[in-house]
Amino acid sequence: MTKSASEIAEEMRAVAHDRTKSRELLASLFAENVELRHVPARPSDGPIAGSFLAEVSRREVEALPRALHDAVHDEAEITVEGDAVRVRGRTSGTLPDGTTIGVRTNTLLTIADGVIVALQSDMDAPSTEAWQKVLVVGGFEVPPRTATG
Repeated sequence: MTKSASEIAEEMRAVAHDRTKSRELLASLFAENVELRHVPARPSDGPIAGSFLAEVSRREVEALPRALHDAVHDEAEITVEGDAVRVRGRTSGTLPDGTTIGVRTNTLLTIADGVIVALQSDMDAPSTEAWQKVLVVGGFEVPPRTATG
Protein backbone atom coordinates (compact mmCIF):
# COMPACT_ATOMS: atom_id res chain seq x y z
CA MET A 1 0.00 0.00 0.00
CA THR A 2 1.33 3.43 -0.94
CA LYS A 3 1.47 6.38 1.43
CA SER A 4 -1.24 9.02 1.32
CA ALA A 5 -0.68 12.76 1.36
CA SER A 6 -1.71 12.74 5.04
CA GLU A 7 0.86 10.07 5.91
CA ILE A 8 3.59 11.92 4.04
CA ALA A 9 2.63 15.17 5.79
CA GLU A 10 3.01 13.43 9.16
CA GLU A 11 6.47 12.17 8.16
CA MET A 12 7.40 15.69 7.10
CA ARG A 13 6.18 17.19 10.38
CA ALA A 14 8.29 14.67 12.31
CA VAL A 15 11.53 15.95 10.70
CA ALA A 16 10.56 19.58 10.04
CA HIS A 17 12.94 20.83 12.76
CA ASP A 18 15.97 19.41 10.89
CA ARG A 19 16.67 20.86 7.43
CA THR A 20 18.96 17.99 6.44
CA LYS A 21 16.47 15.28 7.47
CA SER A 22 13.65 17.20 5.76
CA ARG A 23 15.65 17.41 2.54
CA GLU A 24 16.56 13.73 2.74
CA LEU A 25 12.93 12.76 3.26
CA LEU A 26 11.82 14.81 0.26
CA ALA A 27 14.61 13.35 -1.87
CA SER A 28 13.44 9.84 -0.97
CA LEU A 29 9.89 10.73 -2.01
CA PHE A 30 10.59 12.30 -5.42
CA ALA A 31 9.21 10.29 -8.31
CA GLU A 32 11.54 9.35 -11.16
CA ASN A 33 10.26 12.49 -12.93
CA VAL A 34 8.71 15.46 -11.16
CA GLU A 35 6.71 18.27 -12.76
CA LEU A 36 8.41 21.46 -11.56
CA ARG A 37 6.35 24.67 -11.46
CA HIS A 38 6.99 28.17 -10.18
CA VAL A 39 4.51 30.98 -9.66
CA PRO A 40 5.34 33.13 -11.50
CA ALA A 41 6.60 30.71 -14.15
CA ARG A 42 10.32 30.27 -14.81
CA PRO A 43 12.26 28.86 -17.77
CA SER A 44 13.24 25.82 -15.67
CA ASP A 45 9.60 24.73 -15.26
CA GLY A 46 8.54 21.39 -16.67
CA PRO A 47 9.45 17.75 -16.13
CA ILE A 48 12.67 17.21 -14.23
CA ALA A 49 14.41 14.06 -13.00
CA GLY A 50 13.69 13.48 -9.32
CA SER A 51 17.37 12.70 -8.74
CA PHE A 52 18.36 16.05 -10.25
CA LEU A 53 15.80 17.89 -8.12
CA ALA A 54 17.16 16.11 -5.02
CA GLU A 55 20.71 17.25 -5.88
CA VAL A 56 19.60 20.84 -6.46
CA SER A 57 17.82 20.76 -3.10
CA ARG A 58 20.92 19.39 -1.35
CA ARG A 59 23.09 22.14 -2.79
CA GLU A 60 20.57 24.82 -1.82
CA VAL A 61 20.42 23.56 1.78
CA GLU A 62 24.23 23.55 1.92
CA ALA A 63 24.46 27.10 0.51
CA LEU A 64 22.10 28.54 3.10
CA PRO A 65 24.39 28.50 6.18
CA ARG A 66 27.32 29.76 4.07
CA ALA A 67 25.25 32.85 3.23
CA LEU A 68 23.32 33.30 6.48
CA HIS A 69 25.49 32.34 9.44
CA ASP A 70 22.72 33.48 11.80
CA ALA A 71 19.82 31.89 9.88
CA VAL A 72 16.55 31.57 11.78
CA HIS A 73 13.97 29.12 10.48
CA ASP A 74 10.39 29.61 11.62
CA GLU A 75 8.45 26.43 12.28
CA ALA A 76 7.09 25.09 8.99
CA GLU A 77 3.35 24.98 8.50
CA ILE A 78 2.58 21.64 6.83
CA THR A 79 -1.00 21.05 5.68
CA VAL A 80 -2.81 18.56 3.45
CA GLU A 81 -4.82 19.79 0.47
CA GLY A 82 -6.49 16.81 -1.17
CA ASP A 83 -3.73 14.80 -2.86
CA ALA A 84 -1.09 17.41 -2.03
CA VAL A 85 1.00 18.62 0.90
CA ARG A 86 1.59 22.35 1.30
CA VAL A 87 4.68 23.52 3.18
CA ARG A 88 4.94 27.15 4.23
CA GLY A 89 7.97 28.53 6.02
CA ARG A 90 10.15 31.54 6.62
CA THR A 91 13.91 31.86 6.88
CA SER A 92 15.66 35.03 7.90
CA GLY A 93 19.19 36.16 8.66
CA THR A 94 21.97 38.55 7.75
CA LEU A 95 24.31 38.30 4.77
CA PRO A 96 28.05 38.94 5.38
CA ASP A 97 27.64 42.47 3.96
CA GLY A 98 25.04 43.28 6.65
CA THR A 99 21.97 42.94 4.42
CA THR A 100 18.99 41.52 6.34
CA ILE A 101 17.22 38.79 4.38
CA GLY A 102 13.77 37.29 4.78
CA VAL A 103 12.51 34.46 2.57
CA ARG A 104 8.97 33.13 2.71
CA THR A 105 8.45 29.75 1.05
CA ASN A 106 5.16 28.24 -0.05
CA THR A 107 5.55 24.88 -1.75
CA LEU A 108 2.81 22.54 -2.94
CA LEU A 109 3.86 18.90 -3.33
CA THR A 110 1.45 16.75 -5.34
CA ILE A 111 1.40 13.09 -4.27
CA ALA A 112 0.47 10.11 -6.45
CA ASP A 113 1.15 6.46 -5.67
CA GLY A 114 3.04 7.47 -2.52
CA VAL A 115 5.60 9.71 -4.24
CA ILE A 116 5.95 13.40 -5.11
CA VAL A 117 5.03 13.83 -8.77
CA ALA A 118 4.84 17.64 -8.86
CA LEU A 119 6.45 20.49 -6.95
CA GLN A 120 5.02 23.99 -7.22
CA SER A 121 6.88 26.90 -5.62
CA ASP A 122 4.79 30.01 -4.93
CA MET A 123 7.18 32.75 -3.77
CA ASP A 124 6.46 36.46 -3.72
CA ALA A 125 8.84 38.74 -5.63
CA PRO A 126 10.77 39.99 -2.55
CA SER A 127 11.32 36.41 -1.34
CA THR A 128 12.45 35.27 -4.79
CA GLU A 129 14.94 38.15 -4.97
CA ALA A 130 16.19 37.47 -1.44
CA TRP A 131 16.57 33.73 -2.13
CA GLN A 132 18.62 34.46 -5.25
CA LYS A 133 20.96 36.63 -3.15
CA VAL A 134 21.31 33.85 -0.56
CA LEU A 135 22.19 31.31 -3.26
CA VAL A 136 24.78 33.60 -4.89
CA VAL A 137 26.44 34.52 -1.58
CA GLY A 138 26.28 30.88 -0.45
CA GLY A 139 28.15 29.71 -3.56
CA PHE A 140 25.27 27.63 -4.95
CA GLU A 141 26.02 26.01 -8.30
CA VAL A 142 23.48 24.20 -10.43
CA PRO A 143 24.64 20.62 -10.84
CA PRO A 144 25.17 19.24 -14.33
CA ARG A 145 22.05 17.39 -15.44
CA THR A 146 24.07 14.51 -16.79
CA ALA A 147 25.55 13.78 -13.34
CA THR A 148 22.24 13.19 -11.57
CA GLY A 149 19.61 12.76 -14.18
